[in-house]
Amino acid sequence: MKSARRSRLAEIASEVATKGYFARAQQRAARRKTPWNLLDLPIGLSCMAAAGWVLLRAVWAARNAIIPQHGMPLSAVFQSQRFPVAHIVLFVGVLFACVPVGMLISNFIVWSIPPYRRATEPEAKGVWHASFSDAQKDLSVLALCIGGPAILASFVAALVMR
Repeated sequence: MKSARRSRLAEIASEVATKGYFARAQQRAARRKTPWNLLDLPIGLSCMAAAGWVLLRAVWAARNAIIPQHGMPLSAVFQSQRFPVAHIVLFVGVLFACVPVGMLISNFIVWSIPPYRRATEPEAKGVWHASFSDAQKDLSVLALCIGGPAILASFVAALVMR
């Protein structure tokens, strides 16, 4: 499983690093012509916002569970003037982690709408990593590789705040 994940990650990195990536990305995006694709943005942004809020609350709850003698509500972070770098790391780490998680959830939500699935399946045929399962696998790898370290950094930043 690890070698499959590494090869998938290497394949994605190679695609992004190869000259002409933006032209290929625009070409892939141009194939999406169905009006059902208009659902992707609002649902995706909503899921990312919800995932960010849940991740932030989870990091803060874990912080308060580990150091209960310095426990404080999350709202106190917004009023605190101490450790400004820790505040930035806390929120930016959660921001980086919520993007792939929110996209995973939003893909699942829109894919469970049968007319959406019927309209977008033909668009994905024969296109590199455009199928639902490929997109979910790629987002899962992204969530592990980017989201894991980002949440860890957020948690360490939360521990620093007292």
